[in-house]
Amino acid sequence: MSGQMTTARSRRIDVRVTDEQDALIREAAAAAGQTVTAFLLSAGEARARTILDERRHLIMSDRAFAALAETLDAPAQPVPTMRELFALPALPSE
Repeated sequence: MSGQMTTARSRRIDVRVTDEQDALIREAAAAAGQTVTAFLLSAGEARARTILDERRHLIMSDRAFAALAETLDAPAQPVPTMRELFALPALPSE
C-alpha cells in the first residue's frame, strides 16, 4: 500500500460479497502474496486516488482547449443579471 500508515488502524469498513466475489478476491490476493485485507486496501486506495486525481485535474483534448482559450481571450460580454445583482444595496453586516 502506498503511503504506509504509521498509526494503528482504528476504523472498520464492512462489505458484503457474493460467493463468486469472495472466491475471486481470495484467489487474487493469494496470487499477489497478500492477505485479503491488504489486497482490498491497496486496490481500494489506488482506485480512490485515481478518481480523486481525475477530479482535481482538468483534462481535455487539444480542440477543446483551443476553444476554451479562444473564449477566455475574447472580450468580456455584459451579463444583465449580474449587473442587476451588483446594483442591489449591500446587506448589513452583523
